[in-house]
Amino acid sequence: MLEQSFGIGNMAAMLSWALLVLLPRWRGLAQAVAGVAVPALLSLAYLVLIGVWWSRTAGGFGSIAEVRALFGSDALLVAGWFHYLAFDLFVGAWILREGERAGLPHPALVPLLVLTFLFGPIGYLGFLALRRAWRLADVWPQAGTARRHGLGRLWFAFAGREPVLVAAGLLFLAALLPTGIAHVLDERTLAGVNVWTKPLKFEASLALFAFSLAWFMPMASDAFRRSLAGRAVVWAFVVPAAFEIAYIVWRASRGEASHFNTATPAAAIGYALMGLGAVTLTLTAPLLAWGIARRDAPPADPAYRLAVILGLALTFVLGGIEGMVMSAGAGHAVGAPLAGDAGVPVFGWLRSAGDLRVAHFLGIHAQQAIPLAGALAAALLPARARPAVLGFAALYAGLTIAAFVEAMAGRPLL
Repeated sequence: MLEQSFGIGNMAAMLSWALLVLLPRWRGLAQAVAGVAVPALLSLAYLVLIGVWWSRTAGGFGSIAEVRALFGSDALLVAGWFHYLAFDLFVGAWILREGERAGLPHPALVPLLVLTFLFGPIGYLGFLALRRAWRLADVWPQAGTARRHGLGRLWFAFAGREPVLVAAGLLFLAALLPTGIAHVLDERTLAGVNVWTKPLKFEASLALFAFSLAWFMPMASDAFRRSLAGRAVVWAFVVPAAFEIAYIVWRASRGEASHFNTATPAAAIGYALMGLGAVTLTLTAPLLAWGIARRDAPPADPAYRLAVILGLALTFVLGGIEGMVMSAGAGHAVGAPLAGDAGVPVFGWLRSAGDLRVAHFLGIHAQQAIPLAGALAAALLPARARPAVLGFAALYAGLTIAAFVEAMAGRPLL
């Protein structure tokens, strides 16, 4: 009887989650079934199980040992499971309802519903972070209208440049908090480095990438931004970047490598998808560069516009290609690093062997370095700004290529 009840409860919960995820246009039905009817039936079953078996079982909630003894009873174990199913469903329906009220697109809610289904509180926490990021990015029309003064005005001026990218960047920054706590608490290492170091780096790097695209987006015309290419700049970055971070964090939680991990078919597929995602999100930079270079782009300082176009284009040419070279090989190291080589602080670049990550880092951050140099040249050297931009871009590209050549030769840059 308990097995049958367990199976029926699971089936009802699975069907309810399917309604929430797969039928966004039937939200009334989804709310009625997943938010009310099924949680109520599971709660009723829970009530019966507790009423019949609670007094027969030792244990309680005062200590871990008492909880372990409590769930030694199959009946109370099923009751506890129904407890999880009912409350997770209730929270999932609430997320869908509140997400709709906040104006969040359904595809953005689907991963959170899946997380709530699998790991209840993580999905709830993720929704709170997404909703807050959405508000801060001013995607929600009512957000922040009464506070636009001082720093608030500056923030909303930035967020309004491309709210979806800003919201994604905020989420990636928010992920630094739990990842950082995990870094402190978890002593596991991979190749001598804490397993949470890589997620921290990628969260920070992709947040900066998102903010950079958002900052440059208004330099393209409204027609481009509304076009398929303009929408691709946003979503071809957001979706792969979110996948990259989720996959890297998942592998870190298992104490496993995310990059160059082909130990199992599943790991090989995951690594291949990461590579595809990296290429896709990096391609958004030259795509935006094309949008800024079009004739219908709004007016801007010519030298600064040139710097932005060059920076975005070189992001893919230098950073993207070097990333592909690393992916095609067995790792980022060229040569055998000496034992105890802890690498350059913060970055971890090897100091006793070639390390392709140096050139990759320089290439990816061309989108910040060259436009910054262009802005300074336009302000300080207005008569010679264009040659200064071309000279700096050539110097930066040369440095990146030199770092790549040094790494391929097995020599450390530092």
